[in-house]
Amino acid sequence: MKLRAMLASALAALLGGAVLVALPGAAMADQTKLSPNSWDPGLHATTSAYYDSVHAWGQRQTGGAWGTGPVNYMSGATAAHTASSSGTLSVAIDGTYCPGGACSFGGGSGYKSFVQFWNDPSNFIAFGLIHDPGVSPSGTTLMIEGAANGKPVGGYWPNGALVGKSHLFTVKWTAGGITLTIDNQQTVGPYPVAETHPSISFLAAGRNTGDTVDATFHNISFSSGSVSAQTVTVPSGTPYLTYTASLTAGGTGTGYSSYINAHDSSNNAISIGIQIDKASPESNGQPYFTWERVQGGAFTYNYVAPAPSGAQTITLKWWSDSNTAVFFVGSTPIADISVKLVPRLFFNAEGDARINGDTVNSTVSNVQISVGNNCPAYCGLNGAWNTSSFNFHGLKATNTNGQPQNGANFSITGTVSGLAPGHDWDSDMVAGLGMIAQYWNGA
Repeated sequence: MKLRAMLASALAALLGGAVLVALPGAAMADQTKLSPNSWDPGLHATTSAYYDSVHAWGQRQTGGAWGTGPVNYMSGATAAHTASSSGTLSVAIDGTYCPGGACSFGGGSGYKSFVQFWNDPSNFIAFGLIHDPGVSPSGTTLMIEGAANGKPVGGYWPNGALVGKSHLFTVKWTAGGITLTIDNQQTVGPYPVAETHPSISFLAAGRNTGDTVDATFHNISFSSGSVSAQTVTVPSGTPYLTYTASLTAGGTGTGYSSYINAHDSSNNAISIGIQIDKASPESNGQPYFTWERVQGGAFTYNYVAPAPSGAQTITLKWWSDSNTAVFFVGSTPIADISVKLVPRLFFNAEGDARINGDTVNSTVSNVQISVGNNCPAYCGLNGAWNTSSFNFHGLKATNTNGQPQNGANFSITGTVSGLAPGHDWDSDMVAGLGMIAQYWNGA
């Protein structure tokens, strides 16, 4: 993923030191409708507009320690439809209880935040983080609680074993079992929990009266076809940005791509394009329409749909009033994405390759950008495309028809070289790109 090494050198050169830093993340292909709920008057839950995050928080008012009475101690959100009998979920769970600026997942005698897969009373499992006097009195640890054919499964890592305020959970389920991978590093399971039609929930809980919990489940995304996907919604009104180009993605080796990109100088960006990545479990090396997003330095991506061969005309539209981007192929919207950008905006036409020895031979043609809603002071493009400052690790972008702004055609070619052992486009900027800025009150 080329945005994971997001534009640090490029923006530093263009803006005199402003730097974007992308952090690891993951996503699959689909979002599904989530319905918030609470079992305690002091606990609350909300979902984001596109159901890619859930916030569960509050201070418990009901009495009785969890596990000793009714389930009256949690809040969260549950998928509105049961899932298919197999699939993959990716979700980052962040502790957002931050008194004094030090963030955790809650306060008091106990709290937990977890993802639950409920198939039936005999087959269910919850993966999460827990602070509890009995299992992790001095910190948080991994919690696995469930049943398989009516027999208990799971357990807890040692006290305080899962530290930090953010963890990525990747859950893979089938009709015969389920596994959890934590932070892309360690997999536990499989647990023989039948998941033929699971109900999936994102929940947080307080152990007893007065305990506080505060967790955000973000970058929620499911593998294609595993859930009832939401339809794409196009906002009304005129978008602040419309960026259209015809793309081809070519090359050799393990990975290569072609993208158009919009970003700001505040660690926010959105890219759409075509990517081939033989190391990707989502695409299995086939061409896919893909979006990538950076928000405040945090990186996520999504494989949307297979991309046909040949040139594809794609469009990125962004509405500033709702912080919504929509990805079009031709005139068909294929994804809507929640994205915050802070104008002034900057734009890339780019190609990427994955590791040393891979090649790219991609094109971005007939670029057309309309940007701004306060004209003429803050509308349109400034200057000409810069293709000399942003070529990395042997890749180069060339403006093949010399058009300075709209109508420009680009080829991105080259062979990757100079990456340190073990490095790739996830850790380094491995790209050739042209960049241009929004016109900004005379600059």
